Amino acid sequence: MGKPMLPETLRALVGHAAPSPLLTHLAGEHAPRIAAAWPAPHVDFLALPAARRHAAAMLLERNAAREQSGVDHVVRVIERARDFEVAIEIMGYDPPAGLMKALGRCGETLWTAQEYGLLRRMFSAESNARVLRHMRDLRPEAIARIDLLPDALRTANIVARLPDSTAAIEDFVSAWHLALRIHGAGEAPRLLARWDRAETALKLFDMAAEALYPSAFGRVIARPDLGPAFTRVDDRKSLEAVALEFKNCLRNYASAQAMGRLCVFVQRAVDEPIVFALCVDAAGWRLAEAKLKGNDEVRDEALKALIADLAAAGVRTGEAVDKLRTRLHEHVCSNCGPAYVPQRETWRQRLSLGDYHD
Repeated sequence: MGKPMLPETLRALVGHAAPSPLLTHLAGEHAPRIAAAWPAPHVDFLALPAARRHAAAMLLERNAAREQSGVDHVVRVIERARDFEVAIEIMGYDPPAGLMKALGRCGETLWTAQEYGLLRRMFSAESNARVLRHMRDLRPEAIARIDLLPDALRTANIVARLPDSTAAIEDFVSAWHLALRIHGAGEAPRLLARWDRAETALKLFDMAAEALYPSAFGRVIARPDLGPAFTRVDDRKSLEAVALEFKNCLRNYASAQAMGRLCVFVQRAVDEPIVFALCVDAAGWRLAEAKLKGNDEVRDEALKALIADLAAAGVRTGEAVDKLRTRLHEHVCSNCGPAYVPQRETWRQRLSLGDYHD
């Protein structure tokens, strides 16, 4: 009699069989690799707890990405190893506690490799793992929403209050950064402690909106000093001359400039002279518009260079604080919403150029 075939040899013979429809439904892109490790009818795999099935997909995908062939090792780990040993296999080191329990709350359908990659990255830090351990159900879209948050806002209570809307979470994050700009980075612990006590999404987002008001009213924010490369337009005669030179409607904003809410600059030491306007609100001065002669668009490289110069002088980009404040409430208020979210798929759209309102 010949030698008995090793498990790897047996799998090599049957591993190319098509996965069953049930396995394809549950495993998605992982089905062929799982079918090679647990041949049809895949009973041993399907009988595994959900956490082990998710772990199997993660380990087999990692092996394929590294062009490794240790399928038998993966099967042994999934079927026989203890939870903490499986977690170490997944992470490559001793991870924060609770990974396998978290995988057990990831649902019956396997995730994509990209979604598992984000989950693995989230679990690599104890602060993130702590939040994930508090979540009753883990889904890829929920993990993606958490990934939008800066580390400071990744608390169990704040995450539990977040709405499903990505746009709402992006606005919430913007409110956090603007609040720190308005009140100072030293106020971060106080703001976070208050937001973390919110009992509902509405209260959380209203707190964020309230933080966009300064603590004291009536303060005057000095116009930025941009240096000699920029000419500031300081009077009506100069404004009219610049409007004629650039063939635009800047003189329509003479009132806002006279009231100190808007200021106009010209940058001439560039290939194509640029005229731009800054507006002020509670978060300071921001770029409201930038144009070439005849209202032509500023080219990308020149605009990015201008933005860098403005940022060095403390000027921000983005929309007016008041618009964000209003939208925060509308995101979570059933009586006021849904909120209108402007287009912001591209970096230019996120600049909110053309918005002269404070």
